[in-house]
Amino acid sequence: TGWVRDQDLEEVRSAMLHLLADLSGSEVARMGMRLRYAPDMEALWYLRSDLLNTVAEVQGSLFAAAALQDITALFQALQQQPCTEADEAPTQTPTALPQLPEPDELHPDR
Repeated sequence: TGWVRDQDLEEVRSAMLHLLADLSGSEVARMGMRLRYAPDMEALWYLRSDLLNTVAEVQGSLFAAAALQDITALFQALQQQPCTEADEAPTQTPTALPQLPEPDELHPDR
């Protein structure tokens, strides 16, 4: 099961790095490094907003938002994969992806 988790991690990492493939600049390079060295799925999950901002600076917010939706869908699809028998008795407790607050919850005074 560790290999499958590593494969999922690398699939997400690759999809996120792909968004930066044709872009250049110091912020793009910095974002690429952060993605490459993210240790786990949770770290990649939290890098999504920074990736959105980086891509939006170069490609525009509409492109970045659409790309982020694809990345989020990939996370959700991987999270919903059925477990195998080996996954049912993990040696350590797996970490579920955190639930993001709704936009209204971020600014309740609006």
